[in-house]
Order: sequence, then structure tokens, then C-alpha cells
Amino acid sequence: MKRTIKLELPVSPKVFLPTIDAYTKAYNFVCSVGFSQKDFNQFSLHYKTYKILTTYLPAQFAISSRMKAYETLKSVKHLIKKDKIECPKSKRCSIRYDARSFTTSFDKNMISLLTINGRVKVPIQVPKYFQKYLTWRRKSAELFIRKNKVYINIVFDKSNPEVKPSGITIGIDRGINNIAVASNNKFYSGKQVKRICNKYNKLKSSLQSCGSKSAKRHLKKLSGRENRFKTDANHRISKEIIANLPEGSVIVLEDLRGIRSKKRGKKLNKMIGTWTYFQLEQFLTYKAEEKGIQVVKVDPHFTSQKCSKCGHTEKKNRIGNNFKCCACGFRLNADLNASRNILQLHLVAISNQTGVSVNNPIVSTQHFVELETSH
Repeated sequence: MKRTIKLELPVSPKVFLPTIDAYTKAYNFVCSVGFSQKDFNQFSLHYKTYKILTTYLPAQFAISSRMKAYETLKSVKHLIKKDKIECPKSKRCSIRYDARSFTTSFDKNMISLLTINGRVKVPIQVPKYFQKYLTWRRKSAELFIRKNKVYINIVFDKSNPEVKPSGITIGIDRGINNIAVASNNKFYSGKQVKRICNKYNKLKSSLQSCGSKSAKRHLKKLSGRENRFKTDANHRISKEIIANLPEGSVIVLEDLRGIRSKKRGKKLNKMIGTWTYFQLEQFLTYKAEEKGIQVVKVDPHFTSQKCSKCGHTEKKNRIGNNFKCCACGFRLNADLNASRNILQLHLVAISNQTGVSVNNPIVSTQHFVELETSH
């Protein structure tokens, strides 16, 4: 299990700016070497850049900046090979510290950080909520400047608790009208969230069209307020989902990577873009880890079009929030049907590995018709 605590350092940004500038220079240099030579091998990049980087950086920073650049190059490797992207470049790169380049003394409320001008000791104050992680293994840290303030994210980890499987597995479908729907008939409505997001969008549109200095200041405040609202909503929903499950359960989610790249029309794309699906997934994952609950993902294709009773897949099966199978006539709330398909995909995958047969759930159609009308 990994946890990250974010601390604001009571120090002027000027203390770390020279180091950040040198670190950014190193990051950009490695990116330019890898990009121009189409070199995506971390060892090759190390030999090509290490001596140059250590002329103005400590060895630990030369290595960590090269690793950050390597990770960036690797993530866009396919685009670089096809000449579809410019060389990655950072204006102000955050500094990655390893266990040797920073030390902490939480009993003395002090942290020591390496810079190009030697070690700097800075007082810290860990909030009460984060103090439970201080007994975990300290791994790495990331220092950055935001809005003229210095912050550091410190990563801790510990081994996952050993928990006996409970035998309970649920599928969860994430959407717009319902933020989450679980296959055990639990609905987490998105009506209020949708209403407030629409309110923010209208207000932002009005302020953007105005274009005054006052409007721009208001837009910044509005952005922070909207992000805090979404974060709080995701926290509450993920907490409620985990609270309803015993230790050793399994949560099955759709793998929604690339969902925003698909073309669905301007209105629907805007609605999808306003919600933070990945953040909800992150919150679910780390809350599940603490309770010994496993989170797995499955391919999302056709989960909204497939009948969870007979398996017939057709685009006409789903009309808005309603699902009616064109083959067997089975009716159900569309999101609930999708969540059951997500669960079934995981069970089938498990059965293929173990050789145990898994059948579609046999349930009363009337029961789901009643569920559909109630939600």
C-alpha cells in the first residue's frame, strides 16, 4: 500500500529555485537527446548524459532527472516514432527525491533536502490525519512550487494486510446520471452533481465571454471551488461503497482509459469531461486497500449494450437510462444492467483461469422492472 502526504514548506521559493532550474535543464536535456536519437533505453540515456548532468547537478539529481525524462519519453514513444509529437519539454520540473537525497525527523518536525548548494533544513508540521502514516516505510518525495509556495509530497508504503477472501464480488458501472451503480442494486446518484456542474459551466461561460480582470480572478476562484466539490463527492461515494463491503471482497471496474478521446458529440463529450472518473477510481482503490478489498478492471466494450440475462448484444437494447433486450425482452435500469455485465466479465475471466463454469445470473425479471421504476 502506498500513501502520499502533502506538506507546505514555510520557506521562500527562492531557496529552491536555482535547484529546480538546474533540474529542469537536466530533464529537458535528456528529453532532447532521447527525442533526437529516438533512444528510449534508460541505460543508454544514462551513459550519454550522466557526465554532462553531473557538471551542474549532484549525482542523485542527475539520476532522478534522467529517470523522469526516460519515463516521459517511454510514455510517448509510439508518437515520437511516428513524428506526431514535438520534443517533450518542461518549463519548471518538480524535483524527485530518493531516500538518500532527503531525510526526515518527524519527532523534531524537521526535513533535510538536498540542493545544488548543499543540504537545506526546513521545519515541517504534519497534519493529525497524516500522522498515522509516519510509521510506514518512507520511500520518495516530490518537491514543487505552486502559486509562489513550496510543497513536498512524501510517499510512504507498507505491505498489504493478509485477508481471507469473503467470496463477495460486485461490479460497478460509472456514468453521468448515476456516478456509480453497483451490481448489488446500490445506486449513487449524480443528479445533484450534474446540476451543480451545469451551474458552474454556465457561470464560467459567462465570465469567459466578459474577459475583464475581475472576471478572470473570479474564474480562478471558481475553478478551485468546483474541483473541491468534485473531490468531496468522489470521497463520499467511494467511502460509502467500501463501507458496504466486508474485508476480502472484490470490486470490478471498467478500464476507462482513453474514454475522453472518443468522439460522441460536443454535448456528451463536455458532460464526460466535467467528471473525474479516474479520481473516483483512485479513491476507491486506496480505500479498498486499507480494508483488504481487491480492485480489478475489465474491458468496457459493449457492457451497456449486452443483456445481462441472455447475453444478446445490440445497440438498440439501450435507450437512454432504460435497457430492454431485443431478443428476450428483459428490462432493467441501463446502468444496473451494465454493472452486472462488468461483474460477469470478471467471473468469466476467473472461470477461464480455474476451469470452473460460471453461468449468467438467473433472476426475476419482475424484480428488476420494479427496481427500474424506483430509480
